[in-house]
Amino acid sequence: MLLLLAAINIGGPFLPVPNALFAIWGGVNLTVLYVGAVVLFGLGVARRQLPIRLALAGLALCALIWLGVENGLWPYLRSVLRAARESGAAPSTARQMAFFATTTLQDLAMVSGATFAGTILARLIRHPNMIGPIGFAIALIDIWGVLFGGIVSQMLANKATQPIAERAMAAGPSIGAVGAARPEYSLQIPSIGVGDFLFIALLLSVLVNLAMNWKTSARLMWVFVSFALISIVFLPFFPHLPGLLFIAAAVVLPNWKYFRFTREELFALLYAGIFVLLLTIGLYFGFKAMLPAK
Repeated sequence: MLLLLAAINIGGPFLPVPNALFAIWGGVNLTVLYVGAVVLFGLGVARRQLPIRLALAGLALCALIWLGVENGLWPYLRSVLRAARESGAAPSTARQMAFFATTTLQDLAMVSGATFAGTILARLIRHPNMIGPIGFAIALIDIWGVLFGGIVSQMLANKATQPIAERAMAAGPSIGAVGAARPEYSLQIPSIGVGDFLFIALLLSVLVNLAMNWKTSARLMWVFVSFALISIVFLPFFPHLPGLLFIAAAVVLPNWKYFRFTREELFALLYAGIFVLLLTIGLYFGFKAMLPAK
């Protein structure tokens, strides 16, 4: 799956796009293929049920690769591209390929590291009843953060914190951005935050560990997240849909029969939901006050 993701990210920009219809068709198919590879990679790691020591080693390796690209490859590549731009020379195919390969390597390190982290955290969830509150909490936080001016949207809108927010997101694949394609027909799939990769792996790992309905959940994740990304690109009048909402729904809906709550637990969940809502509102205003001026 990682090789497929690499091929999509590196090869997609060089695909020729002769017209708008092909751009739409290619963009939809590329999105579905990309999301499917992400979900299947998370599911593959979840099903292996890696020992903690091995998962930690994988997480450490991914962090080293990410830092190596950030502090080693990127400065060198920027200097080469800057020198070429100052000389007035058009970027060669090799340099463009090097650019996309570098971004892909760093993004794959992020995706893999978040997946390993998710499988590690999944060990803390030992009962199906814990999945419902977790799904509700992450969906609520993501809805607020994306749709109602929460932390995510504030960081992306602020010039001082925008680079930090972008570093925590893996760039989505593009089609027809370079090469023989016409720029007016190119498409860029929206970026996906590191939290989405982490919770995909975490929740799928929990379902596998507890022998729940992980097959249906994985399929629904594939469909739901693909729809969310496609709607952002092709339905501009539609609000940008938060990914964690669909990830949580894909896990909760087909596993509803596994949840068994007493009356006291239902009231506890209600109080916890109110607490999360108040905490989210507090974080929104607190984070907004701490942000530097635009």
